[in-house]
Amino acid sequence: MQRPAAKINLVAVQARPELADYASAHAFHTKMAALAQEAVAAVDRRYPTLLAFPEAIGLFLTFVPFHYDDVKDCPTMRQALLKVLSRRLPSFLGAMWQHKTPSLRRAAFLDTALAAEKIYADTFASLAREHGVYLLAGSLYTPPIEEEAVKGRYILSTSVYNTSYLFSPQGVILRRIPKVNLVQPMETAAGFGRAPKSELCPVETALGRIGVLICYDAFHHTLVEHYDALGADILVQPSYNNDPWDGPWSAGQGLTEGQAWLRYGLPSIIQGRENIRYGVNPMMVGQIFDLVGQGRSSISINTGRPNATLEDALLAIAATPDGEEIVAATVDAPNGIRPSAVV
Repeated sequence: MQRPAAKINLVAVQARPELADYASAHAFHTKMAALAQEAVAAVDRRYPTLLAFPEAIGLFLTFVPFHYDDVKDCPTMRQALLKVLSRRLPSFLGAMWQHKTPSLRRAAFLDTALAAEKIYADTFASLAREHGVYLLAGSLYTPPIEEEAVKGRYILSTSVYNTSYLFSPQGVILRRIPKVNLVQPMETAAGFGRAPKSELCPVETALGRIGVLICYDAFHHTLVEHYDALGADILVQPSYNNDPWDGPWSAGQGLTEGQAWLRYGLPSIIQGRENIRYGVNPMMVGQIFDLVGQGRSSISINTGRPNATLEDALLAIAATPDGEEIVAATVDAPNGIRPSAVV
């Protein structure tokens, strides 16, 4: 059989989950499996594939699977959390004492961390194996979790980070990437940790070197420069934008939110870089409780020109900012890719 040309598939999943998709581990797996199946069906599977899910895809695993009947009719996130708090207060207080933390908010995440992280990791590991793809599993709000023979799985520290896991086609976790810059007020008020830049390292894969910057991080030039200097070929930005895509940009300047994302975000910020060749931006959309996500997921290319137009930079972009969609592009493999990477 003739070996195909050195190409790779880049796929951004624009996911629109509903609350019921978090009702149980099985419900979550079913929803993610359907998205993964749709995603791999959209590309030529002769080529190595990167499948990327959006930021916060695992957020609701923190409490919904354990309290679905209690929260399913709550109109707001605040009401849902208060209802959970009223039922779990003794457990949360116990988590505060056990982990020596004064923060009740943080204790709520620590209380279910091991169970929630297991649902997230097991789901995406199995999908990476099933489809034989590299899989960037959006993100989950979790403390660092260790696993070893004597102690099994356990929490390493009381800090809770917005963290993205990258899986190999064998379903092995290659790296856990935490968010460095937090969005105010949602992430800062919740007491999430701000990770150091030293946690950001590209992962050598059969696709090339993959770097990950979660949402707001990819708007920071120093972090993009950091990955570029470390030789990253592909930069992935899992995102969850809570402002109306066609509404005014919160920073003004006469732009809409969507225009700002494209003008200052991944399609533009990778232009003219020395090593970064492609950008992948999967976005979370839809409404759960009163949290609304909007965005147009995209695949972009570094044209080599710092002032390249969006028309030249964008290889693919979602049709709408609020619908579920698979955004995919088959592209030339980055320079230096191992010949063995092509199957």
